[in-house]
Amino acid sequence: MKLENLDKLAYKIVCDWANSINFNPVRQGVDYSLIIRFYLWDKVGRALRIKHNLSFNEVEVYNKDKVASPFYHEPLHSKGTYTKPLLKKGKLIYIPFQVTHTDLLIKEFRKLKNYKIISKQITKEVQKKNVVKNLDFKLKSEWRIELESAVFKGLKFFELDLIPNDRELLKNQIRGTLEITQLAFTELKKYKPNALYVHSDNHPPYINYVLVAKKLGIPTFTYQHGLDCELGYLDDCIADYVAVWSEVRKNRYLSDSKIQPEKYKIVGNHLLSISKKKDEKLNNINNKILFITRPHSPIKCYSVSRNYKEGINILEAIIVYLKEHKEVHLLIKPHPMDWIEGYKNVIIRECMEDRIKITFDGLHKLFSEGPLIITEDSTAGAESMYYNLTCIHTHFASSKPTLPFVNYNAAIFASNKKSLVNAIEKGFSLNIDDKEKMKVGQRRFVNDFMPIGDVEDLVTFISTNI
Repeated sequence: MKLENLDKLAYKIVCDWANSINFNPVRQGVDYSLIIRFYLWDKVGRALRIKHNLSFNEVEVYNKDKVASPFYHEPLHSKGTYTKPLLKKGKLIYIPFQVTHTDLLIKEFRKLKNYKIISKQITKEVQKKNVVKNLDFKLKSEWRIELESAVFKGLKFFELDLIPNDRELLKNQIRGTLEITQLAFTELKKYKPNALYVHSDNHPPYINYVLVAKKLGIPTFTYQHGLDCELGYLDDCIADYVAVWSEVRKNRYLSDSKIQPEKYKIVGNHLLSISKKKDEKLNNINNKILFITRPHSPIKCYSVSRNYKEGINILEAIIVYLKEHKEVHLLIKPHPMDWIEGYKNVIIRECMEDRIKITFDGLHKLFSEGPLIITEDSTAGAESMYYNLTCIHTHFASSKPTLPFVNYNAAIFASNKKSLVNAIEKGFSLNIDDKEKMKVGQRRFVNDFMPIGDVEDLVTFISTNI
């Protein structure tokens, strides 16, 4: 079977396991098949790669690599003291989970009267007095057993066997996601917020809270926080009100999401490292490359056509160039979910510790140094285009890239080791006219996909719809 067809089969299994066996995954108005998709994303892809001899000893790396974070399948027990007042004053907005992306939003709402933010987490932005209490909940084991049995029956329908570690993990994740959902019911019924906000609405634990809130008639909101560089897996939006960066993302949801929200709102991207008032005019320097990766860790290889070795294959190609150009140095900016150990092993093997460094510095600092950019399908790579830097789009997977950098003439394309070495040579020798053409293409791309936004527009979108 062709890889493209295997990718489609994986997505069908993930989305249609319940329909395939005529199983009703809805309980208390919550469709658990929408939640469990996330737990199947990597497991189904891995099982199909193994079945079709495409795994490259993936299981060995998987067992040594990152374990699935309990955040996604264990309920977060709050340690707050919030008590809802007898007389309701203003609007109550529940942001159960905070991330960097929510900081600006919370700060902006604090400037307004008649709004109060509560959360499950004590942070710099939300004090203990505004964090919900730890609440008890009950879980019926009968539904857990029935749901677990149905999931494995659905996988068997497609003649798919998970590896033993994945089977046990999936059982724990099903149990945990039921607990997350029951806790969401308990919290939302008790505090009755006017709105629920999550920074992502298509995977646990966020989707659990969204589905419960919708069942209880509480408006739900989310905001795009990346370019969603996956084939199919991020097609659906679940929240009632979806704020997006651009018309492009809105149209993609309209075309591909089987669930449609009450309303979309284009608000731009206020998460960019570049200032709204800043117009960076940088020139590439000829002795530095910045490689921006996508996640290659086995738990992030969803499509069958992806594999954990893509990143190190790209690094090996860059090293071919480095060996011929002793003056050039490389920085690797890995995605947080990338297989970083793989890069370290290659660097040591090739005795390149003095010329290749792995960095976790902020994007603005890295871009301001004017490197040649090598990026995979990556939101961070797209952000580099605000800095007028020469860009190479490398994609070693057998599938098509998800971001059309090359269609916009915003980057040079490289799909294998030889073409990447040639692309680096070309990137360092572009003439003025070619650089200007790339700059124009990059401006078109960022304006279409991630125009600069303002958090105030997101606040307005939320406040006018509750």
